[in-house]
Amino acid sequence: MKILFVSMPHPTHFHPMLPLAWALRSAGHEVRVAGHPDLVDTATGAGMTAVPVGRPGWYREDVHEPELYARLMGNGASDHLRTFDWDGKDPDAWSWEGLLGLEKVIVSALLAGISNDPFVEELIAYAEHWRPDLVIWEQLTLGGAVAAEVLGVPHARFLYGLDFIGRAREEFVRLHERRHPAHREDPTREWLEPLVERFGGKWTERLRVGGLTIAATVPGTELDVAGETLGMRYVPYNGPSVVPEWLRRPTERRRVCLTLGLSDEIENTGTTIGEILAGCADLDAEVVVTLAPDAAAALGTLPSNVRPVGFVPLHDLLPTCSAIVHHGGFGSRLTAAYHGVPQLILGHGYDTMMAGERQAALGAGLCLPAGSATAEQIRDGVVRLLDEPAFAAGAAGIRADLLAQPSPAEVVPLLERLVAGAVGVA
Repeated sequence: MKILFVSMPHPTHFHPMLPLAWALRSAGHEVRVAGHPDLVDTATGAGMTAVPVGRPGWYREDVHEPELYARLMGNGASDHLRTFDWDGKDPDAWSWEGLLGLEKVIVSALLAGISNDPFVEELIAYAEHWRPDLVIWEQLTLGGAVAAEVLGVPHARFLYGLDFIGRAREEFVRLHERRHPAHREDPTREWLEPLVERFGGKWTERLRVGGLTIAATVPGTELDVAGETLGMRYVPYNGPSVVPEWLRRPTERRRVCLTLGLSDEIENTGTTIGEILAGCADLDAEVVVTLAPDAAAALGTLPSNVRPVGFVPLHDLLPTCSAIVHHGGFGSRLTAAYHGVPQLILGHGYDTMMAGERQAALGAGLCLPAGSATAEQIRDGVVRLLDEPAFAAGAAGIRADLLAQPSPAEVVPLLERLVAGAVGVA
């Protein structure tokens, strides 16, 4: 069969999908990866056949109108997405007014920016030409769902983190149905219904949540969201990489990884990388910090137990580590879970605090708010992860649960049956 993967162009959003794409290809199926031109190098570098659709620089133009995405993000939309009460503790945020405001921001500043008109038009044109039997789309790239519904083929949403957007949508729909018909705004439907009808399709809630969800997430931290979900084991992939010479030798003492993502820093931090490293200077452990060369140089002389490195594949680094401090990104979070490494998550919004707190509740680590955490608190957290065996045991438990999930190869026959009509997902 033919499977079309559809993703936004950010590499870390696409990487979790690749093991399933490889498994399908290895099983003899044809696989294509469609995405903005910015995704081409990432896809082809992973051995996939890429189909560029839309225009480069998707985040700068062609949202609903030129530069709307940049204007919205610059006027606080990003802050709204990051600071929204995703965990449902604030009743005002989860009121009709709060959820309607969130929907407007999500659609205008995020979803419609990724699946803008040029992207959707070219994606549908290619899909009509290639005729895939199944479409698997990254959780924010709703253009994949539009193409599948227009063609009338099954489609699955690929989830790699907590389904906080799906949870908010589910609550929004529940409240929407209680509203008087004259007061039922729905930004998602107002955007997607005319778009899909333009190509001969019909509105369905599947356009937002998928006919099926494939979830490569940390077991035990999931949100309770309705809909058919197929769990899949997360398999780490960090992009094309080379194991550095220093990582090929046994470490002489315990090792801690400090990484704050591709941008080296997280927003609204209560401390700096330099202060964190200084706070850990007295630890009997090597601290490996991932920093761009210019950022490392700007820190000046570092403590003797610090090893600054540029990009290093976490999949190869973490098996040598006793703990990791990171920004809560799903790639770092899932790779650490895969290797059973206790985590100190510096939550900075979106789902990072929620995910960190849920992993902490499972005994696999700790979580601190990035905006207020001090260097001393972070150091104390690292000491606890290193010295208290309960954290290693909790992380080992999460790893066991993750490895018990169906592998990508085991998911393939399930998708084959879906396409054959054995699973009731249209």
